[in-house]
Amino acid sequence: MTEEQKKLGRRNFIKAVAAIPPAGALVWKASSMTPIRAGIIGTGSQGRVLMENAPPSHIRLSGVCDIYPKNLEKGLKIARERFDPQAESYTDYRKLLERKDLEAVLIATPMWQHELMAIEALQAGKHTFSEKAMAHSIEGCRRMIDAAHSARRTLQIGHHRNYNPLYQEAYQLIKGGVIGDVYHVRALWHRNKSWRRKLPKDFDPTPWGYANLDEYKNWRLYRKFGHGLMGELGSHQIQVVNWFSGSLPHSVYGSGGIHHYKDGREAEDHVYLIYEYPDGLTFTYSSIQTNSHDHYYEQFMGTKGTILLSGEREAMLFSEGGEAAATELAAAPMGEGPVMEASESRANDASGSTVGGTSSGMATALRGYQNELAGFGRIIRHGAENMSDGPMAMNVVIPMIKGNESIAKGEKLEIPKELYWM
Repeated sequence: MTEEQKKLGRRNFIKAVAAIPPAGALVWKASSMTPIRAGIIGTGSQGRVLMENAPPSHIRLSGVCDIYPKNLEKGLKIARERFDPQAESYTDYRKLLERKDLEAVLIATPMWQHELMAIEALQAGKHTFSEKAMAHSIEGCRRMIDAAHSARRTLQIGHHRNYNPLYQEAYQLIKGGVIGDVYHVRALWHRNKSWRRKLPKDFDPTPWGYANLDEYKNWRLYRKFGHGLMGELGSHQIQVVNWFSGSLPHSVYGSGGIHHYKDGREAEDHVYLIYEYPDGLTFTYSSIQTNSHDHYYEQFMGTKGTILLSGEREAMLFSEGGEAAATELAAAPMGEGPVMEASESRANDASGSTVGGTSSGMATALRGYQNELAGFGRIIRHGAENMSDGPMAMNVVIPMIKGNESIAKGEKLEIPKELYWM
C-alpha cells in the first residue's frame, strides 16, 4: 500500500466517523469523582504500563506488590510520585489484600496466577481488575465469574481495545452497515524476535512456584504458565472479532510449531488459525516470530468496503470499486469532557515499545489503557457499563485454548456452544 493510498484511507475513515454520533460508551458526562483507593499486584513491565496510564482523578494507588525487588522498587516510585506519597510496598500479595482501606486491586501478574489472585481479592471484598488473558483454564474463568457474583464486586479484564476510541468508532461504522456484510476478517501479529528475556541475577524464584529463573522470566514460553502466542497476542484479536461480529466461533483449524527458536521452549513460534463463525464469517489469524513486516492489524472485509485497524493507532477505510482511503484518530487528554477528540499524540504498541510519529489525529494505543482504568473507577463509583467483564473475557479464552489444542492435534475442532458463557 502506498503512502498516498494510506492518506486517502485515513481521510475516508474520518469522513465516515463524522457522519455518526460520538462513541457514547466512552463519552462520560462531566462529574466530580472521588478516586477509588487501590493496590496493584505485579509491577513488572505490564503493571507499570497500567500505573503510568491510570488517571489519578479516578484511581489512587496506595499499595504495590511484586516478588522481584527491582520491579517492586520501580512500582513504589511510580506510586509515590504519581498517586500517594505514603504508598506502601509488599512482596506478599495477601498482605496487600488485608488492607481495609483499599477498595480495589489491579492484577498484572503472569497468566497462571490470575485466577487465584483474583478470587482471593474478590473474597477479600476488593473490586478487581485483572489483565488478560483472563485465566489459564476455562474452568478458572468460571470460578472467577462466580467469585465476583458471590462477592458482589466488579470484575474487569484488561481487554483495552474495548476502550480505544478508534475501535469504538470502527465498531459503529461496521454495525451501521458502512462496509456492508462482513464474511472475512484477517488479523495478524508478526514480530522478529525470540521473546526470550535476559535472566536476572541474585534472585531465587523457587518459593513462588518456579523451578528456575528461566521459568520465572520467560513464563510465556511454557505451557504450565501461559498459552504462548495465542494467549499473549491472539487473545487481543479474537476479542475484537467476537465484539465486532456479535458472535462466537464454532470451529477452529490451526497449524504451527517451533520452527526457528529451538531453545527448549514449549510454545510455538509460528501459529496459523482459521476460525469459523455463524452466518458464513471466517476469521484467519497468524502470529509469527521471524518476520515483522506487517506488524499487527485487524482487517474487516465487507461487501461494500474494508476497514483496517493497524497497530491500535491508525484506521483506514476503503470502498469497493472506489479509491482507497483511511484516517487517524486520537483521544484528548483524560478530563471531564468527551473522550473523543482529534489531537497530536504518540503511540506505543501493546508490548510497550515506542512507535515513532506524531501525525495529527494519530490514535494512541495507550488511550485504551487510560480509558479502561478510568472506566474501572466509574463502574465502581457511578455504576458505569463494564465493557470488559468476566463473561466476555471467558468467551475469548475458550477459542484461544481450542486454537492451541487444534494446533497440537493437527485437526479441525468443533467448539461446543455449551462451553461459552451465555
